[in-house]
Amino acid sequence: MCGIAGAIDGTAERATARVKRINDAQRHRGPDHSVVARVGTFTFGNTRLAIQDPGQSGNQPFVSADGRYHCVFNGEIYNHRRLAERYQLPVRTRCDGEVIPQLWARLGPAALRELRGMFAVALVDTAEDKLYLARDPFGIKPLYWRTLADGTVVFGSEIRPLVAESAGVSLDSAAIARYLRFGAMAPDQAPFREVTALAPNTYGMFGRDGRVTLRLIHPDGPLGGPPDADTASTSLGPELADSIELHLGADVPTALLLSAGVDSAAIAAVGRRLGRDLNCLTVAGYGPADESSRAAQTARHYGHHFQCVPAVLDDRDAARFFRAMQRPSIDGLNTYIVAKAVRAAGFKVALSGLGGDEVVGGYSHFRMLRYLSAISAVRGMPGIVSSAATRTLARAGVASEAKLTTLLSREGPQDGPALSVLHREVLPACLAAQLSGVAEAGCPVWPWHGAAHPRGSFGAMVSAEVGLYLEATLLPDADAFSMSSSVELRVPFVDSRVFAASLDAAGDRRSAPGKTAIVAALQDPYLRQLAAQPKRGFSVPMRQWLTTSLAPLVGAVDDPSAPVWSVLSREAAERAGLLPLRPGSRWSQAWILAALNAWLGTLGAR
Repeated sequence: MCGIAGAIDGTAERATARVKRINDAQRHRGPDHSVVARVGTFTFGNTRLAIQDPGQSGNQPFVSADGRYHCVFNGEIYNHRRLAERYQLPVRTRCDGEVIPQLWARLGPAALRELRGMFAVALVDTAEDKLYLARDPFGIKPLYWRTLADGTVVFGSEIRPLVAESAGVSLDSAAIARYLRFGAMAPDQAPFREVTALAPNTYGMFGRDGRVTLRLIHPDGPLGGPPDADTASTSLGPELADSIELHLGADVPTALLLSAGVDSAAIAAVGRRLGRDLNCLTVAGYGPADESSRAAQTARHYGHHFQCVPAVLDDRDAARFFRAMQRPSIDGLNTYIVAKAVRAAGFKVALSGLGGDEVVGGYSHFRMLRYLSAISAVRGMPGIVSSAATRTLARAGVASEAKLTTLLSREGPQDGPALSVLHREVLPACLAAQLSGVAEAGCPVWPWHGAAHPRGSFGAMVSAEVGLYLEATLLPDADAFSMSSSVELRVPFVDSRVFAASLDAAGDRRSAPGKTAIVAALQDPYLRQLAAQPKRGFSVPMRQWLTTSLAPLVGAVDDPSAPVWSVLSREAAERAGLLPLRPGSRWSQAWILAALNAWLGTLGAR
């Protein structure tokens, strides 16, 4: 786990200085070692968080045995030992990244299809004088580049250092509109026009003139599993157990972020089957959201070590949180708090159950999928019937009354992807357009990966959730806010073969299997008990904090000279009743403006 940086620049001294500045700005991503290396026209940078083979032999860059390929990378290649054995690679260390140039020497860019893990790679082919930048299939690790006014190119793991390299950046209104609608930008968007985000599942080939050609790593997307898989199994149980086993490999202290739910408990269960004694860490929540007692019970059941640490938001955390934020997001504060606690407890690596809800359809709105035909029937009934249904479902906590009104309207969602769009919207598309000045057509929904699935199926809805939420919000926030504390966050559920096994079992069904699918896959009675309990997860009391510790951020938006009003239309916000900004039952609508304003304030963006 690291930060990577680089430049395409024929002037070596200038390129070295630029890459060193980017390295220094990303030092929190890798405080254990830093290097700048010149390879022909290209310059590499790396800041290392030493996880695999943590001694000097694991330092980057890595070079193929024939000397042709040089690379730096950020992430983890979990199947590196299997690849070294299968292809008889001439590796000299135990570090996972060494397999990348060695495998590239055998397979070329097709080597990327063999990598099972999370990665952002920069590799130079010295024979062809080309630079390759690549990002893993789900975009777990970020990668950005920027073409400067002098025609040179710089790239890095984070946006802020690239923005600082030269003045003259401007906000991307389409990306801001997408943020207003869904609380985060699309996986292939950066907030500035001059900065490009490499899309998940993509690699780019750069010549020394900086021109780029983009290609997909897996042409059919990440949900079908890699074509040359390490195992022949297509069952969820074996695939999930295999992924967890791979993710448990580390040469430094590792924690399991244990909640009261099924996903992290499944990791604990597999760990015990493997004979591993895990260090389970629970960050205490607030009030009813505190999961520590049930998490302690789970740890005891599987015979693992347990530690509970407090969740603390001190006076300086809000400022640090927004300085760590690379792209505007209304999520991530919980990840920031957890990662800070993980580092304070002495761990470099933490495993998380993130992604489990997407794999098996664990979110509550997945349950609506099976009722869409019945909902369509209600849409044809008199208004008094749909109004009564709206109130009943709202009281049951299915969704907010505003979203239920849309759901039951004649224009409501007709399939799973549209249902996901409705659920993930923070502000309606029309309001996002009015605030940002971007037409609704300019508020794109990141295309899901479900072309092979009928739109009414569970698979299509999973694909939509992956693109709308997992790749756009959860994974970028997980990277930014874990790395701000120099913590590597591992997500064993976010694995192509795990998704492929779940979708294969579901077929074209119109209902979500839910957490019972994990229970059935692992055949664990204790997990069955957890699955029968209401869904919970670590959360922070945002509604309370917005009226206490975060209240100054909310109040700042009321100022007509606030940075946010140089980007958005204050008149449109007033017409929509968003001002004065007051957190209520829909706290996310207040926070989406307050968070954007605070993020802009850290950049001085106007």
